[in-house]
Amino acid sequence: MFGYMKDGQSKQGGHHGGDPTKQEIVINHPDEHLVSVEGWYESSSKFIMGIQFKTNYKICASMGYRYEGGNDYKFTHQVQDKKIIGFHGFASNHLNSIGAYFAPLSSTTTLPIGTGGSGAQKLGAQGVTGGSAWDDGSYHDGVTKIVVRTCTLGVQFVNFFYDNDIGAVHGAPGDPTGSTQHIVINHPDEHLVSIEGWYISNYISGIRFKTNQKTSVYIGYEYTGSGTIFTLQVKDKKIIGFHGFASDHLNSIGAYFVPVLSTPTLPIVLPKRFGAVWDDGTHDKVKKIFIGLGQDVIASVKFEYINGSGVVNGVEHGTPTLLGFEEVR
Repeated sequence: MFGYMKDGQSKQGGHHGGDPTKQEIVINHPDEHLVSVEGWYESSSKFIMGIQFKTNYKICASMGYRYEGGNDYKFTHQVQDKKIIGFHGFASNHLNSIGAYFAPLSSTTTLPIGTGGSGAQKLGAQGVTGGSAWDDGSYHDGVTKIVVRTCTLGVQFVNFFYDNDIGAVHGAPGDPTGSTQHIVINHPDEHLVSIEGWYISNYISGIRFKTNQKTSVYIGYEYTGSGTIFTLQVKDKKIIGFHGFASDHLNSIGAYFVPVLSTPTLPIVLPKRFGAVWDDGTHDKVKKIFIGLGQDVIASVKFEYINGSGVVNGVEHGTPTLLGFEEVR
């Protein structure tokens, strides 16, 4: 069952199939739109066994049964530079088949993503959705280092380091037959502008990274003519974060983009004032936040800042206690 928008009005589609447990997917129209539907059916049955929807901002969880290969049939409804605006098909007490109507994109507006509404543009993960979803977030200012390990099947894992965070390993680090590549990015003067790669079966086979100053070698296997090629790039924007799916290999990868130019400082409205005024002044960025614990209250705060390449330790504001601090990096 699908809900649509037409001429500014919502429209509820009919119910096609039986009446099992339902899962709901919300699409934030008009900034977000549906770009593809993928699924599979058994060669011996008349039913759709599994289905998955993708928008320009997210890959929804796969619903139904997971595809296991063999004599089963996979399908994908997707048209480059177009969005899905309607569906059709056949149904009995199950969904027997599904097709889609496509229309050209009318806009490419950006949906705010990430903690605090970073305004980053999210490009969907390229590859397949096997394994577990991972997301480094869009709250970084830039990428400082990339670690990629390969093995006989392609990219085994990736590990991204950011200006404000130590990245996590996405994939499996255990294959002793692999090799590891390190790419250092001289942030903030150097920034990541694109990723190119390709995949076959259920893992990324090869990948390379481009900054505004250099292009890495192809890590893994170079494209040989079979498989699917992809590029993650947005004109005049830089990559500040990654997301995707991983199992014992890297299954897919997507990226968050923001404009290359820095964002201007916005005025802050303070809440009602009590106690003594304090002011740390302005800095390039905040590196750490220390929360002083009290009995049922926040007893104090202090901040660690970055100015240029130096660290500035702020003073404690409030009342020190013996309960210590909780630290936010």
